[in-house]
Amino acid sequence: MAFCKKTGTKIKQALQQFDAFIAAHAEEALRVTRIIKSALESPVVDLLEAIIPGDADTLLKNKVLAALETGIDTLSIVVTCKDETSLEGKVACFVRALATVSPDLQDAVLQKLQSIILRELDGNTKKQNVYDLFSQASYSNSK
Repeated sequence: MAFCKKTGTKIKQALQQFDAFIAAHAEEALRVTRIIKSALESPVVDLLEAIIPGDADTLLKNKVLAALETGIDTLSIVVTCKDETSLEGKVACFVRALATVSPDLQDAVLQKLQSIILRELDGNTKKQNVYDLFSQASYSNSK
């Protein structure tokens, strides 16, 4: 019983760390990972343009692109993706590598990518597990 109480308290503390900024950017991170997932099913000619439309706010666009690159480098499901010199190359390599694994692993990797993007958009102000929890909640809520 004490375990449940302690776990409940930890979850409550983590949920209290969510703020409006994280909530707003969780949707953006989820949108990016959904586009990558759709590219697994039907390749997009210009994946980065699909992720960040030309009319997007420049500051947000730059932050999302930097967060995406950090996420791909961090996850590096294929070490060779780090050798790509452009973000376009890294994203294409990442999608190709992701296409070779099971759908369950794809979902797990994309959920973690969403969490890393969210962390980077928030300026890495909280522990990674807080971003993981919020990303999982927003992903589950969107289904």
